[in-house]
Amino acid sequence: MKNINICIAGLGNVGSALVNLIENNSNFIHHKADLKINILGISAKNKNKKRVFNANRYNWYDNPIDLLMIEGKSPDILIELIGFEKDISYDLVKAALTNKINVVTGNKAMLAKYGHDLFKIAEENNVLLLFEAAVAGGIPVIKALKNNIFLNKIKKISGILNGTTNYILTTMEKENKSFDEVLKDAKEKGFTSDHESKLDIGGYDAAHKLTLLTTIAYGAKIDFDLNDVEGIDRITIQDINFVKQLGYKIKLISESSIIDDKVFASTKPKLIPIDNPIANTKGALNAINIETDQLDNLYLEGEGAGGSPTASSVLSDVLEISSESNIFSLGYSYNKLKQFEKFNSSNVESKYYLRVRVVDQPGVLSKITSYFNDNNISIEKILQIPDSDNESMPIVITTHKIRAEELITSVKKISDLDFILDKISLIPIEH
Repeated sequence: MKNINICIAGLGNVGSALVNLIENNSNFIHHKADLKINILGISAKNKNKKRVFNANRYNWYDNPIDLLMIEGKSPDILIELIGFEKDISYDLVKAALTNKINVVTGNKAMLAKYGHDLFKIAEENNVLLLFEAAVAGGIPVIKALKNNIFLNKIKKISGILNGTTNYILTTMEKENKSFDEVLKDAKEKGFTSDHESKLDIGGYDAAHKLTLLTTIAYGAKIDFDLNDVEGIDRITIQDINFVKQLGYKIKLISESSIIDDKVFASTKPKLIPIDNPIANTKGALNAINIETDQLDNLYLEGEGAGGSPTASSVLSDVLEISSESNIFSLGYSYNKLKQFEKFNSSNVESKYYLRVRVVDQPGVLSKITSYFNDNNISIEKILQIPDSDNESMPIVITTHKIRAEELITSVKKISDLDFILDKISLIPIEH
């Protein structure tokens, strides 16, 4: 039986679930993997906080740096679950790697922003920095990309990488509630917090994860600035109800591909046809679709957050390290990663959905359609949808394919017309 010694920094939902998982499944782990996991020490901000395990059973350290050397002995693996973008999380991981200690982390923000330094240090010291838990919780997408389909040429990755936004959008549709109402509900249920919601709602949490997927898929140097990011805070219940009539659902979609030898990486709301499996990903679930030269679709769906699913991914990285894997942390050697330029997303062609609220008066619709025709914008569908406001009316338009830059320029001009009442909602359509 192989013994592996670990230390855990950060005992929130994931860290506590991990300790609980190791305690409760020790015999199963022994039997299945011929492995004994020893927890040498733990660290968190508050020792007295109530947890799902008895913290008094373990060596406690107020300063997580002290986990790197316990009674003259270094752990085989440091598990970082503190979650700061830099500060103590970065310092701890860097110190561990420099001291030739393997690291497992769920910290996508830290890796997306500073991973280019940390992965280099790991490789120089012949240790691993693994992060299955940083992307899509319990879905094994990192291992699928690094192991199962590493020799496939990845054409495109797309999907839902943030459970909170998916919960909000599906609940808005199901309960016919406003964005603000459901966001408040999500905070009360613990899906997000005041601090986290800015990253979740703004799309940045998903973009952090997409940055890591892009690196593994295309051998790209880690560069968060390659991303275009837009959140869901402008999505209204009217948009959700209107697109449903058109046969779509709104999802926050993260996608990346290589176009003209440049990286296109985008996290934005999109209209997804209702017959697409991603459109029917409900609640806080995540879903990822991978297209390769050998596979038209590799579709993965599951729990993208939460203590137990994420702890499961952490444990899978512990097993990979214990098996003395020769696979690089990112699949590629750090020296083989390529610095890509960013593809200008305004050159991407797509169909679009527009919602325009106008003064309810004769001739408005004909003026809008003539303006679109004059600017070579081809309309696919147009709907006038009366509502409770007798003085105004929403008009819903879907276009044929058009470059984003051309449409945005025209929409800005239309917005200045005197009968336009609100900001025009503009959302790309998955085709």
